[in-house]
Amino acid sequence: MADVTSLLSSTISIRKILVPVDGSSASLKALQYAARLAELDASDAELILLHVLEDIKQGGAIGAQAKYGNVRLVEGFKRTRRKAASQWLKQIEEAAKKKGIRLKTEIVDGDSKVGAILNYAEKNSIDLIVMGSRGLTGFKRLLLGSIANAVVTNAPCPVMVVR
Repeated sequence: MADVTSLLSSTISIRKILVPVDGSSASLKALQYAARLAELDASDAELILLHVLEDIKQGGAIGAQAKYGNVRLVEGFKRTRRKAASQWLKQIEEAAKKKGIRLKTEIVDGDSKVGAILNYAEKNSIDLIVMGSRGLTGFKRLLLGSIANAVVTNAPCPVMVVR
């Protein structure tokens, strides 16, 4: 067994905290926890908010347009989603600045939210991921899957899931 005294006296550096956000109340609650952790951490941690714009699926009106080659409509839809995300992320940036929290925002495109989160964490040496859980349990989780569960299972770093 490891020496408990030395184990407890060693420090863990949390310099980069990744917070995947989608505008949901669960992701914003995770942001609150992450911001508090960043305030408490003497190492001046940086929060990185990651918003993933998933590729347009083949179902639905926009997906059908993508399938049949209406590139202008699809590109316009993507631009609109990116602009909307940028606007609410900017509000979060301004609030963080007022509190003295170091914060960076990223909007990335991806085939899946899980893949984008995991890739970002690995490529950017993230120390901790803090994310919300939609609270799905039992049969619903089995049917719908869980982004948080997939990230916890496959992340290259610790993950804190906020309920």
